[in-house]
Amino acid sequence: MDVKLLRTFEMMAKELNFHRTAERLFLAQPTVSVHIRQLEEQVGYQLFERAGRKVRLTAAGERFLLHSQRILEAHDEALSDLARWKAGYDDRLDLLLSPLCAEHILPPLWKQFTTLHPNVEIRIYTTRSPSVGPGIAAGRSHVGFGLLPSQHPDTETRMLTDDDVILVAPNTIDTTHTDYWEVLVDHPLLTMNHPDYWDLILHQLHDTQAPIRPMPVNQIHITRKLIIEGLGVSFLPRMAVVDDLRAGRLVEVETPDLRLPRAFTYVITPRHKELPRAAQDFLALLAWKPSTS
Repeated sequence: MDVKLLRTFEMMAKELNFHRTAERLFLAQPTVSVHIRQLEEQVGYQLFERAGRKVRLTAAGERFLLHSQRILEAHDEALSDLARWKAGYDDRLDLLLSPLCAEHILPPLWKQFTTLHPNVEIRIYTTRSPSVGPGIAAGRSHVGFGLLPSQHPDTETRMLTDDDVILVAPNTIDTTHTDYWEVLVDHPLLTMNHPDYWDLILHQLHDTQAPIRPMPVNQIHITRKLIIEGLGVSFLPRMAVVDDLRAGRLVEVETPDLRLPRAFTYVITPRHKELPRAAQDFLALLAWKPSTS
């Protein structure tokens, strides 16, 4: 079965519009019609039907779409496997990480792993922490790292790191003569950049009647950049700013009367599923063997 016909069918099933399908695939619109007609002749069923000015899948088309997707996935995986083999790789490790984990947890593990296993291809995918568990459960990656434990029943979670949360400010602030209340008066508080601890911090600041001006910024790396530019302050995990603190780009402001929470990172793996050798070797670096029964 011609792969190009299946790709046209899959895109047409998504767009349900000949013009948009042609644009997405960089084809002429008549070519899309020809591809669909040829595929219908091969399978022996009508795959699309018109309902007024709209196009929709027939019952046969909906059923065939599942098979088409499997065929294309197998085709792409076969080509990918051959490419890995040609490049000298004999195994693959897929990792799904939150951006913070990708930036600060992964690099030393990657260096150590590739030194021990140079013939393993590593693929890195990033997503928000709440999506790591579902992604691992769905089989989109072998091992996940996130800032939240997974709630999905088909995964298991172990804590990896336990970190300080600190108040971080621009380096223009003299921390020896400025307390954190003054810092909060003079700068917006950049919030919601971590999925776990902000409710605890904000409740505590409200209880102490601290003069805050919250400004949500949903990514830690953007928060860091804004603070460096003098546009705000924030409570961040120490590991996210340790290099900036050492280099003097940011400063830590003491908060002696606040009980700041901890920031954790977690390793997430499939529950009761045998992982490939490369994933097992990677987890061995963390001294963790996931359950398989």
